[in-house]
Amino acid sequence: MNTYDSQVAVGILEKEGFEVIPEPETGEDSDGNPMLSEGADVVLMNTCSVRQHAEERVWGRLGMLGKEKQANPHLIIGLMGCMVEEHREKIFKRFPQLDLMVGTRNIKELPRLIREVQETRRQVARIKRDGISIEYSEFTKRDSPYHAWLPIMTGCNKVCTFCVVPMTRGSEVSMSAEDVCREARRLVADGVKWLTLLGQNVNSYSGHAPRTTHHESWPVARGSWSEPFPSLLEMLCQIDGLERISFTTSHPSDATEDLFRVIARNPKISRRFHLPLQSGSDKILKRMKRLHTYAEYKAKVDRLRELVSDISITTDIIVGFPGETEDDYQATKRALEELRFDGGYIYKYSVRPGTPASKLPDDVPFERKSQRNNELLAIQRVIMGEKNKALVGRTIAVFVEGPHPENQGEWFGRMDQDKRVIFPCEEDLSGKFVKLELVELHNETFRGRLV
Repeated sequence: MNTYDSQVAVGILEKEGFEVIPEPETGEDSDGNPMLSEGADVVLMNTCSVRQHAEERVWGRLGMLGKEKQANPHLIIGLMGCMVEEHREKIFKRFPQLDLMVGTRNIKELPRLIREVQETRRQVARIKRDGISIEYSEFTKRDSPYHAWLPIMTGCNKVCTFCVVPMTRGSEVSMSAEDVCREARRLVADGVKWLTLLGQNVNSYSGHAPRTTHHESWPVARGSWSEPFPSLLEMLCQIDGLERISFTTSHPSDATEDLFRVIARNPKISRRFHLPLQSGSDKILKRMKRLHTYAEYKAKVDRLRELVSDISITTDIIVGFPGETEDDYQATKRALEELRFDGGYIYKYSVRPGTPASKLPDDVPFERKSQRNNELLAIQRVIMGEKNKALVGRTIAVFVEGPHPENQGEWFGRMDQDKRVIFPCEEDLSGKFVKLELVELHNETFRGRLV
């Protein structure tokens, strides 16, 4: 979601006459000190609060930019994103060098707010407390002419005890199905072939829709006029010219039989499904308020693989959650070995202030967290390597993303399972689907040849 918000911000700023430069490698001033601004008049950081490490990097950069501002008092320093929503005006007190804070629901005001700082030289904050933090804009600066991010909902109602999202993004709010489909059609008319639907809990989507668009097989609560996520997918699959639809991130509670069946019968839908497990221990899952047991989660994975044989399932794991014993950790280790995910994001637990889990004692020593984290990462690397090697020799559909930036005559492609392929070709096939035979595997990247 932050990537999309950044693209919206860049597009809006350029429309208003600002020159937006890419983030440079950290340079040095004449005395050899690191410089982040690199001659820019305004430095904006779009922030994330999900993990402590991400916040610590922002605090460090604010400190460095404060030193640069001493030499260049006209430098404007701004923050966007979830850290603004979480900490709000308290950041101004901690970092007086900060000029501007913009909440996730106020991105379209960026140009005016920057000019306000330039004119008044006072600290400015705009942090709207309700509503939806999605801005559909024709000026969004996409990274690719053929792929686009499409947010459809924000927030989360699940209240997992470790998660800061309900505080930073609020309760679940969905765009209407009509608005989503209208924006999808606009993007396709602009050349987009692949859409990735976004939401903190994307498969809990429940957007309002006219009765005439409602799919008769989906129940609608009396007076709600809402469309569930599987129905939205069916509607998007009907758009001519849209060739692939992917989505992230999903919650197991909303990973339903209806959703699995929609994926199975629609080849336009990507064959990658990200489904966070977080722990293999029922005790820890209960403490996390994940709303499912390991057996219930496994049953859903088994059913999805039964219905969609070529599905690639990835996950998130947290190690060292408060109260995690050796038995709990071993349960997570067994789950990883049993479910054999295609990929996994495995992290050490870090306390997020204000979350329910922050009231629990962080009682797993850091060294033990690191040891468990490293062991799970090693197990997952082996599993992923074995699953990837099993694909070598197969012929598969690949979406051509663009040329290799360094090797002329080579191209990057992406499988339906979201795995990357490099292949040689004299013709520019960007934005098209091709058939490739996978001939080699280097680390996590395949090499292929056209067939």
